[in-house]
Amino acid sequence: MLETIAPPRPRLGRTDVNAHLDDVLGQVGWLTTEQLGRRLEADGIVGWKDSVRWHPVGLWVVGALQARGVPAVSYSWVETLKVIDRRRVVIGEARIPESHTAWVLECEINDGAWGELIRQGEGDER
Repeated sequence: MLETIAPPRPRLGRTDVNAHLDDVLGQVGWLTTEQLGRRLEADGIVGWKDSVRWHPVGLWVVGALQARGVPAVSYSWVETLKVIDRRRVVIGEARIPESHTAWVLECEINDGAWGELIRQGEGDER
């Protein structure tokens, strides 16, 4: 019996936002996790590990998009990184491969590395 494979679904969001998202991710894809982590640290990014909405890597992506004038206010990263505007509408989407520096850094943070990028509890005022 022949199995069928569903065609890939179209990418969510606006073409211009997706282009900015691709460019932001493309610019850091060649960095090491050390270099990208230091960039997040220099930008003052602090988030929560194991979070799909408050992780340092996703927060950094949103900030990089905002710096380009994209009206991003949050994100969700479960399988794909979805960029969201203030109306809670997905305005951009990217599938980040497991070999990409952003993905690897996210895993390192979740595994306990990069404590300087993670809030350490209620008393952490960063």
